Amino acid sequence: MPRIIFPPADDPLPDGGLSQEHSIAALLGSSKRRKREVPIRRSLVQRVVQGDSGDAKAPSPLSALVRARRERALDLYLLMASVTTAAPYDVTERSELWARCLGHHAPGASASVMVSRLWLQLEQLGLIKRSQNGKFTKITKLMEDGTSTSYRPPIGMADGPLEDIYFRLPFQYWVDGLHEKLTLSGKALLLICMSRRDPQFYIPEVFADWYGLSPKTIRKGREELLTAGVLTTIGYGIYIDTSLPTLTTTADKYAFQAPYNLNVSKRATAADCSAGDETKTEKDGQAASTSAPDEPLLPTVEFLVRKGEAG
Repeated sequence: MPRIIFPPADDPLPDGGLSQEHSIAALLGSSKRRKREVPIRRSLVQRVVQGDSGDAKAPSPLSALVRARRERALDLYLLMASVTTAAPYDVTERSELWARCLGHHAPGASASVMVSRLWLQLEQLGLIKRSQNGKFTKITKLMEDGTSTSYRPPIGMADGPLEDIYFRLPFQYWVDGLHEKLTLSGKALLLICMSRRDPQFYIPEVFADWYGLSPKTIRKGREELLTAGVLTTIGYGIYIDTSLPTLTTTADKYAFQAPYNLNVSKRATAADCSAGDETKTEKDGQAASTSAPDEPLLPTVEFLVRKGEAG
């Protein structure tokens, strides 16, 4: 069914067809997510597997995408996850639309080849399944942990399974143009920090070990998020580092700026993951969007985890 979109008065539709901005608006508009946010399990950024000696960290799909420098594949995954809102969690669109959402405006076969290659990369990571739907490719979303398991919405309750812990990416991510402003480093760290769901947090370079990334990726991503105004520095803490003669160093403390501070709640239910449910209150056991508490912009002193301790 044709979609009708209304571009801003000063941003008319181009003669050559939909721009990247309008293509994304058309795609996200088809999701019918009234809260304009997409739930993503933490297992996309950090997998925890059970073994004989207890829980252990395992390479995540995000780590694989970053190490292979597959930024467009990550962009495509986030768009796909945003519009697969109800069972059977699939979507069928023209390759040209997906390509334009990624900023690729070449027509016909060129778009099809590029998009097909990206879907293959995501399929090899166990994040999606491809099948034919007439002339087009149907994409079915799978679980975020890369196990090629059929998707189900996360339960999200405090007493639910560990693999159901999730966070939410607001559609404002695309409205603010972060998909263009951030490199793969910034996008990866954004998802990592959102997945931790803390109102205030540190970004130590040991994140590189915890999430299977390089220290350079962590540093670069942190600078990008600060420059883009997604994060703000609210103080610092004393970091115990026994490798230094002083035994301590300092670490800046950060908080998300609105609207990227929507993940600070520790309780949520599956209702938050559906397309049509309105936001409910925290007393109902669901995640409510809250801002990080106001703090004076003065140094705060506290002790963090010992360097190298697991996150």
